[in-house]
Amino acid sequence: MNALGKRHGWYLPAILMAALMMRLATIRFGLPGLNDPDELMFEMGAIRMLTGPTLNPGWFGHPATTTIYLLAVINIMVFGGGWLSGLFASPDAFTKAVYTDPSWIILPGRIAMMFFGIATIWLTARLAARLFGNRTGVIAALLLAFNPVHMAWSQIIRSDMMACLFMLMCLGAAIDIAEQGRWRDYVRAALWLGLAIATKWPFALSAIGIVSGTWLAIRSGVLSRRQGMIRLAAAGLMAIGFLFVISPYLLLAYPTVIANLQGEGQAHHLGATGGGFLANLWWYIRVPLLSGFGMVGLGLFLLGWLRLPRQRQAFVMLAPMAAGFLIVLCSQRLIWERWALPLMMIGAMVAAHGLTILTAWLRQHIGTDRARHASVGLLGLTLAISGQRAWADGKARTHDTRQIAAAWSRSHIPPGSIVLVEHFAFDLLNQPWHFLFPMGNAGCVDAGAMLHGRIRYATIERARRGRSNVDYGTVSSHMRTTCTADFAILTQAERYHAERNLFSREDEAYQRLEQHGRVVATFRPLSGKIGGPTVTIIDFRQRR
Repeated sequence: MNALGKRHGWYLPAILMAALMMRLATIRFGLPGLNDPDELMFEMGAIRMLTGPTLNPGWFGHPATTTIYLLAVINIMVFGGGWLSGLFASPDAFTKAVYTDPSWIILPGRIAMMFFGIATIWLTARLAARLFGNRTGVIAALLLAFNPVHMAWSQIIRSDMMACLFMLMCLGAAIDIAEQGRWRDYVRAALWLGLAIATKWPFALSAIGIVSGTWLAIRSGVLSRRQGMIRLAAAGLMAIGFLFVISPYLLLAYPTVIANLQGEGQAHHLGATGGGFLANLWWYIRVPLLSGFGMVGLGLFLLGWLRLPRQRQAFVMLAPMAAGFLIVLCSQRLIWERWALPLMMIGAMVAAHGLTILTAWLRQHIGTDRARHASVGLLGLTLAISGQRAWADGKARTHDTRQIAAAWSRSHIPPGSIVLVEHFAFDLLNQPWHFLFPMGNAGCVDAGAMLHGRIRYATIERARRGRSNVDYGTVSSHMRTTCTADFAILTQAERYHAERNLFSREDEAYQRLEQHGRVVATFRPLSGKIGGPTVTIIDFRQRR
């Protein structure tokens, strides 16, 4: 992949450093409490591999195999460093420390995801430079570096950012196919495609780039039609082969794969239930895309998109892949902000192209100097809007309602109390209370004993039985007596109340629970200042 020019090449390291510092500033949010429960789910797969020991991640919902393998390697490195320095006398001591304070593994895992996010900014810049020119590459890097959605999801342990990296690598190899059509380009593209699929199933759409590159190679005479079809078919077979080499347990543990995929296929999810195709399309435009780029950035994207057909290679390489992802996203029953991440990277390239087009037009009509000043001002306005949103979102993540509720609880809940907690409140484990945690069919279980027994993800899966959430509302009705407590710290009640038309049983469970106690504290999010859900603390002592 061609490097950026010397002049613009100095800009990219500065942009990457700025992106790194912005993400590092708030990466410790919530710890040692876990505000995103899926972070622990990914880590439990990695811990399962180490304590087995086994190479079977035990969960294939995303399938996230590469993510879990990476986390396992990171955990080994953390233990090795702690063992050499005397912090951990044995693997058992390390595991005990992790279940008491997951920061030991969560923070290194987040840092790894952050570096994958930084790598996607670099690759986006390089791809934009190849397709549109060096200046466009620098602008694309800036737009993505300050993108609030990209920033948020590069601070969380999930498979999305890794999958985006492999998608961009596959796209780069596909451009090489379009220009040179070599066998080694097809092998590279197949490898990145296999890695993308092993990381997250929907990123099989990266194959669209290989098809587009082959089509361009045939049209330009780099390959004959027969050569192109043979190499394209071979790339597909190689990608499947790479997939099963990377994640062999997709075959060896196929009953688990099928069960996990069934668990992922939900008609409704609290806070993420979509509508029809057009309703989902509108949601993705007004929520993640508008949040990521702002109105000015979306305007530049629209301009770049309208003029994209004039750049044949860029149009063929970017438009089908963007359309493929958008169609798949809008066809789903659920909607998630993180699913739009591939569109953020393609969108940054197209929006940057839109700004260069506008600059060229202004240069013709108002002169070079004025055009330069206008385009710099417009870019500055776009980055200021995105940067302000990113800063506010980061501040809100570090001032979460769950940690505010934890601080209140330490001051007001007396020692010896039985406390029902719905979220992974590791920041409260040192309190002199008896903790209950809702676990679906298992009822409310002793959280301390559960952690001492080093609960595995399979245990949670059996208790969930396909339920999308683990909370009081999803506890089996005949097991709710196991949840009798002095206090309850509820993080899901208000969400179920807001969606009672879809979750009437869960909403009714919370209403009955609330009738048995007295609300003593409520903590609500505040846009740009306080993040998290509405947290309600209920005192049941008088009623009991």
